[in-house]
Amino acid sequence: MSPTARPMRGPSVWKGADFAADRSWLHELGAAQAGALVDAARRWEGRDFRALGSEEARTALAPLVPLADTARAELATRGFVLLRGVPVDAMTPGQIQLAYWAIGLLFGQGLTQNAQADFLCPVTDRGVDFGYSGSAAQQNVRGYQSKADLNYHCDPTDVVALLCVRKALAGGKSTIVSTPAIYNEMLRQHPEHLPVLLRGFPYDRKAEQWPGEAAVTERIPVFAAHDGRVSSRYARSYILGGAQKTAPLTAAETAALDCFDAIARREDMPLHMAFEPGDVQLLNNFTVLHGRTAYEDHADPARRRFLWRLWLHLGDEAPWRGESEAMRWAFARFGNLGRSVTDTLEPGEIR
Repeated sequence: MSPTARPMRGPSVWKGADFAADRSWLHELGAAQAGALVDAARRWEGRDFRALGSEEARTALAPLVPLADTARAELATRGFVLLRGVPVDAMTPGQIQLAYWAIGLLFGQGLTQNAQADFLCPVTDRGVDFGYSGSAAQQNVRGYQSKADLNYHCDPTDVVALLCVRKALAGGKSTIVSTPAIYNEMLRQHPEHLPVLLRGFPYDRKAEQWPGEAAVTERIPVFAAHDGRVSSRYARSYILGGAQKTAPLTAAETAALDCFDAIARREDMPLHMAFEPGDVQLLNNFTVLHGRTAYEDHADPARRRFLWRLWLHLGDEAPWRGESEAMRWAFARFGNLGRSVTDTLEPGEIR
């Protein structure tokens, strides 16, 4: 029997109701762990966070290392973790960046996230028109720059981490859903769509590629079957942009994407999280999609919703090392995106 013809099992397959009385995904920092973050950030103040190395971080944040090791194992299995209690109110903005980058180093290697080569990316409303209409105004816009409702999607790295510094006046709730669970529902109810999703789609690079690089990616599968597991890549706004630059979606492709979205948004599928300042959400991008409800912000700019985002590469660790080149890198590494501190490039230089 083909591995795509049977349902997936294991901790990565879950629905929101499974965690009604299970808070194993939430880890609260103790006093020694929070204190180590503050002490290290104050000691490092004035340094460029990119100069910090993993060994230095693990030494300075020794009380957090066992927690990070546990959380990394949970990301490889269940697929999501929330760390609560980073003392953002006890640190300056620069100290927060240093502390957060150091937390990321306990998990893996930080990567650039846009053409500006930002390693720490501000997730806050910049007033852009983000949506899924395919309009010219939305063509090169990225959702983290808006306060719009965000459809379920993954970021293009192994793990995405979000640190909440300030929350919105109202709304902005994070929701996550298991992609193996979506796969199982499609296999059970609508298997006719799976060939389309296994074939995948070209992704728009939203004009962040360099001259000489393609404006769209090769085809990236929505689902990729492995021996005993299934991984996923999905970001509909990038798929729509890719179709505008290559060939319009067929009726079968649109139907498959609509079915995927409908299952992801079904009431029983997601787990909802309301971020508090000091929360760090970490997600395995191959097994968990995330979305966000639209939000209303404070009138005072100093109080508006603000998160720092990290894209983390976990090297040769399982299960991430088992992904194909297309699944792991086609949506992530182009132009100055997906680069490590030692791998940033000059415009026009392609490796």
